Amino acid sequence: MSSIQITDELRTFLKGRLTTADQIDIILLLLRDPARSWTASEVSVELGMVPESTAMRLFLLASQGLILFEPSGVPRYRYGSSDATTDRLLRELASNYETNHAEVLRAIDARADADPIQSFADAFKLKK
Repeated sequence: MSSIQITDELRTFLKGRLTTADQIDIILLLLRDPARSWTASEVSVELGMVPESTAMRLFLLASQGLILFEPSGVPRYRYGSSDATTDRLLRELASNYETNHAEVLRAIDARADADPIQSFADAFKLKK
């Protein structure tokens, strides 16, 4: 276990913006190669996820401004956050997830008590 602690800013970001380890895995996959765009099918194969679930998670992440949506015949997604602070926090997340995996998961598990319907509705709030 690492002695490095997750910052309060990152912990708050995780509680407010990410709900599952799958979402983190998707963001980190896209972050590894920001120039590449992915289909939901490609992401699901790479991460071993159910394609329909992957498609929904990608849509939700894009609607939150955590990744970019590229409209085309087959929707594609790539890494790109809506602002510099979000980008910095996602990069901090990537570093922490590698060294503090369990601590990151505990931070998102804190949301487990939240109302799942409200959490779903919150994913559609427009960010300024």
